[in-house]
Amino acid sequence: MKSILGVKTSQPLSSLREIHGIGERVADRLIEHFGTEEAALQAICEGDIASISEVNGISHNFALSLARYARSRAEGCSISDFLRTKEALDIYSRLLELIKSFAHTTHARDKLNLFYPLPASRMDLIQERQAFVREYLELGNAFPENSEFLKLLTRVSELRPVPGNLRVRDRIILCGDSKTLEAAREKFQAFLSVQAVENLSEFVDLARGYSSVIVFDDTYLGFDLPEDIEPEYFRDISRAELWQVLPEKELAFFARNLDCIRACLSIVSALRSENFELFEEFSKEKLDILETALSKLGEDGKPVEGFDPELDRLGAALQNLDPVLTSALNEANQHMNRTLEASSLTLSGQELVRLVSGGMEIKDLLTKELNRIYKTEIGAIKEELAEKLGLQKQEKLMLDSLFPDEVSYPLNADQSQLRLFRQKLNNSLEKTRLVRKRELAKTLSGFHQPVEKLVRKVLDFDLGFSIACFSTEFQLNLPELIPEAGIGFTGGENLFLKARYGEIDPISYSIGKTGFSPAGLENRVVLLSGVNSGGKTSLLELLAQCVILGYMGFPVPAKKLELGPIEEFYYFGKSKGTLDAGAFETTLKQFSVLSEASEKLVLADELESITEPGASARIIAGILEYLSRNEQSLGVFVSHLSELILENTRTEVRVDGIEADGLDSNLELIVNRNPVYNRIARSTPELIVERLFRKTTGKEQEFYSHLKDKFETGSKANL
Repeated sequence: MKSILGVKTSQPLSSLREIHGIGERVADRLIEHFGTEEAALQAICEGDIASISEVNGISHNFALSLARYARSRAEGCSISDFLRTKEALDIYSRLLELIKSFAHTTHARDKLNLFYPLPASRMDLIQERQAFVREYLELGNAFPENSEFLKLLTRVSELRPVPGNLRVRDRIILCGDSKTLEAAREKFQAFLSVQAVENLSEFVDLARGYSSVIVFDDTYLGFDLPEDIEPEYFRDISRAELWQVLPEKELAFFARNLDCIRACLSIVSALRSENFELFEEFSKEKLDILETALSKLGEDGKPVEGFDPELDRLGAALQNLDPVLTSALNEANQHMNRTLEASSLTLSGQELVRLVSGGMEIKDLLTKELNRIYKTEIGAIKEELAEKLGLQKQEKLMLDSLFPDEVSYPLNADQSQLRLFRQKLNNSLEKTRLVRKRELAKTLSGFHQPVEKLVRKVLDFDLGFSIACFSTEFQLNLPELIPEAGIGFTGGENLFLKARYGEIDPISYSIGKTGFSPAGLENRVVLLSGVNSGGKTSLLELLAQCVILGYMGFPVPAKKLELGPIEEFYYFGKSKGTLDAGAFETTLKQFSVLSEASEKLVLADELESITEPGASARIIAGILEYLSRNEQSLGVFVSHLSELILENTRTEVRVDGIEADGLDSNLELIVNRNPVYNRIARSTPELIVERLFRKTTGKEQEFYSHLKDKFETGSKANL
């Protein structure tokens, strides 16, 4: 897959202080967060807005401005080089928000903020973007809206690091050698206890407090250690792998990102089923190995239930020990009570002789019988515990210590021995779990870097795919970039209107030299006349959308579009009332750039509102004359003063019209929203007067008839 995320820098940044907005304090924070100045610069140049925003005191908007500045240095132009007016920037911002609504990840939304239209002089970058987008466009139809694939993408995010407070509390490293101690502390102390021991007694005391003991020197291994202490010996600390000593750290990384990684694996499989290769480094065999390993890992970083029968057995035994024992004791006590109540003492002849002769006392006979009943019940309890807890041979032997040899009633377990038994089961569980953790961590450790690359690839994929989804939703197409000055299209649809209303009337229009311009009507500067609410402003917006998206390298809202070279884009929206002297002067100053020779597009909506009509017509006429002098510039001016402007200009200006074809049976306006070339459109007031004339009678109709005659007289005079 091609990428446009890492742009070759034409003006490389060598220091954070070169970036506008970064002073000493911000630079220090960035370096502290990323580790080095080079790493901080890389994050900014790559547009890693999420990471930059994590820096203390840097907001999302500030991070975006830093990334945009770095991008402008890399591309040799900034957003304001092309979008030269506030209104042009506003339209771009609205378009960008619309595109971002199709992003499925925060990463894609952030990256889309770095795309802005480039001037024609950077056609190499524009075509590079087009090539990038073209690869994704067919995928927009491959995965329907609200499909499982889109849900998978929403689960993908930046990978979360292992928490800094990760601490393994049931394992300790004991060192009898100072060099080993220093190396162990440097490598492992952030995550588990590392202790120096000075004698065997201290070694034993410390070891008994942990279920797992690791040593890297044999200082105390030559002694006879107690049976319950079994330290693990690693000969060379420099060769000890992290997954051996601290598998929890490796597993924590995958556990924290489990849902994201699984979603990425499913996305890769889905894309490959559509013959779209993503992350070729992962063969199907590797994907299967990783998926199998992840299926054994829980979100808590421990092996999941069902992964290993021995883990499940020990875990269940620990969990069920107390309830099974309580139940067995209750049942045994009840049974023993019933047995004692129903029992009778029968003496044999020999026992009777011994009793009479004084060789036996009656209490001895009672004790013997009670012992028999007691041992029977205790035996039943141990059998039930062994069966229901699934105990193995060595564990069964430990049950003998739970119950005293002397008869006691009611039956009960020795609590100190019960604690020891529980501790023994727990130690066995933790040792078995550690073995399984190591096996799992060993497998996953080989996937750490590939998974980081995979997630990055999927996040970058969503950037292109989001543009494709946007394109599919609005049926957009890549434009044809032509060398001549002109803009022409068929089947154009204003995106803002389509997003709001759904189906709208498609428009076809052309100015300048394009394959869509009628013969002899290749004027570069045009006046657009028409009825109120006929679609003049919407057409200007459509032209702006096509130009902005086209020069972003994105598909445009038209079936076909030819787009000539444009270096600067000026858009002037409707003014809210007549401007005061200062604002009027500021507006005129913006048009002074027309004296420059670069390719420009100027779109102006009812500029006459800046001052009184007569003066406005003369000013607009002068602007059109100046714009016409530059053979590479284009302009469309919406105006209700077309006739007056033509009277004041000495240059050839085409006037196109958006007309109302009349009134329908309901006396509503019938508007043809496609401009008619070289025709001044009838105004809406004339048709409104006609509608009122046809809806009234009597004296009121006579009034509207008089007004109607005024329009007809004016038309004859113009002829």
